[in-house]
Amino acid sequence: MDTKHPINASFAPHQCCTSKLSLGILGLCLSGVLASHDVQATVIPYPLAAGDKASSDFTVKVNGTPIEACSTVMNVGYAHFAFTGTVKVEITAREAISTFDVSPHRHGLQAKAEGSTLSFELSQPRQLHLLVNKLPRFFLFAEAPEMELPKTGVFDLTQLGVTSSPDAVQTAAIQRAIDDVAAKKGLLFVPPGIYRTGELRMKSNLTLHLAAGAILKGTGSLADHPVGEFGTQFIHFIDCENVRIEGRGVIDAQGRALRLSGENASASRSKLIRSFRARNLVVEDVILRDSGTWGVHLIESENLRFTGVKLISNTIYDDPGFPWEMNTDGFDPDNSSQVLIEKCFISCNDDSIAVKLRYGTRHDMKDIVFRDNVCWSVKSALKIGSEVYEKKLSNVLFENNEVIHADRGIVVYAYSGAEIEDTRWIGNHFEFIGGDIKRMGIEIKIQAEEGKSRMRDVLLQNNTFEHEAEKPSRLQGLDPEHEISGVTIDNLVIAGKKRLSAEDARIEIKKHVSGVTFR
Repeated sequence: MDTKHPINASFAPHQCCTSKLSLGILGLCLSGVLASHDVQATVIPYPLAAGDKASSDFTVKVNGTPIEACSTVMNVGYAHFAFTGTVKVEITAREAISTFDVSPHRHGLQAKAEGSTLSFELSQPRQLHLLVNKLPRFFLFAEAPEMELPKTGVFDLTQLGVTSSPDAVQTAAIQRAIDDVAAKKGLLFVPPGIYRTGELRMKSNLTLHLAAGAILKGTGSLADHPVGEFGTQFIHFIDCENVRIEGRGVIDAQGRALRLSGENASASRSKLIRSFRARNLVVEDVILRDSGTWGVHLIESENLRFTGVKLISNTIYDDPGFPWEMNTDGFDPDNSSQVLIEKCFISCNDDSIAVKLRYGTRHDMKDIVFRDNVCWSVKSALKIGSEVYEKKLSNVLFENNEVIHADRGIVVYAYSGAEIEDTRWIGNHFEFIGGDIKRMGIEIKIQAEEGKSRMRDVLLQNNTFEHEAEKPSRLQGLDPEHEISGVTIDNLVIAGKKRLSAEDARIEIKKHVSGVTFR
């Protein structure tokens, strides 16, 4: 972790007991110690979430073990499993493979296609994005085995008045279970099954564990989403602390259906997760699906960690018939500090991440880390703005992210008066830039809409773009009192060539930008 980022890495909200390692993880540990001994690979297939449909486009096998592949209403699919050792993955398409692409490219997977089957080996956990012919996009989530649950303090949701049902809406019963288990500082276990619900409010000292095959599924009805101060949401962390959501199950907000049923009314544009005045939160490993708009909106909160989350929202690329602008951001840390988002997979229409400073009682905002993520977006990939107001925003780090697709790569839109300092984009890799309205690698801009911003101490280091963007990049200040100053661009590689000047990098340096250094 970056030394400037003081997130409490030891925070562990459920205090029932210390989890033990599974035999699979123990095997991995032993293999590191007993290097001279072969450790047999293991494969743990995860079932489809209850009620999900099997993909008609792809089937998957890992070391010969079938892995169920899912299709979604968003017209993308995925398969999900855990493993140890080295395994052979075989993905068979419904037609002969003529073209394919496996991302992230930096992983260097040696994939080969024979007939309708694509194969490659994996020896460590990966989150992969696959394009095959013109078939729908397909994702592969290959994980390390889970840790065992605690031996005590675990409460099964189905023993607390809730049953698996594809039709019954059980919001009140699920909320009672959350309240009761949180009061005991326990772990609420959601077993495989389908649990329909409206908005749920998380409570302090709760761990919510979703087993593989479990799905908390929205109703698609406005009646189940009460309108609050900032609109509607599915999972709400409000005025709570020490909360953890974990497991290999699914949280599906049914955001597409909600917007269609509400005819795009404001209340139908629901967030999948929202926090407000929350602290000490962890969300780990779960699959988050089908947000109405922004996926994760974090307001006036602190010490938040998202690790290994798979966030899949609707995009115009996959669903061109959807009638409105989708605005499905991935993560939006907003007026919040000490936020760590790492090792996540994000597929969304709007920005993969947009750091904002707008909602709630505004404070200076600092210590935002976005690292080791895989991102696919129609709009911006690694962004600050545009809603950054009046206070100071500092120490923002985007590091080692794999951007598969975005219209813009590195972005700051300072439009509303914030003082922005110490921002860093380090070691990020951009496979494709373009496809929307701007089609540029870098855009850092101050513009006066609801205030006049300043920006200083910007570092772009070891970033790589596989191809030249269609349009040149741009740095643009506002006026002599509101400029961009102290910009270091170190080891910028575009289309395989290190760029040592603005001209060579095709970066337009506009007015009121000072102290730009290439090296």
